[in-house]
Amino acid sequence: MSDDVSVDKVMNTLRQWTDEKVSSPSLLVSIDDGSFHLGHYVGMGSSDSASIDKYSPLYKTTIEQLFREGQLQASGRVFTLYPGSDRFKRLIFRKQDSQSE
Repeated sequence: MSDDVSVDKVMNTLRQWTDEKVSSPSLLVSIDDGSFHLGHYVGMGSSDSASIDKYSPLYKTTIEQLFREGQLQASGRVFTLYPGSDRFKRLIFRKQDSQSE
């Protein structure tokens, strides 16, 4: 991935990765060590993941900040991608209360 990444591009990509209507790719958090991954379908019923560290550092920094602030939240049941993999939960953006204020 190119190092020429803007915050706007990262946020747009994160919104795609956390879209509950899209199953692949998806942003994941390991409940085993708290690391962030991008899970993706690889075909024939199999999935895999790549550490977010493989992307521009701005992705990791942004994800960590949003997670700390509670804007990104772990959702759903714990799952593994394959036998012996970390246990994951999917990350989604917190739903905004439409009646706040």
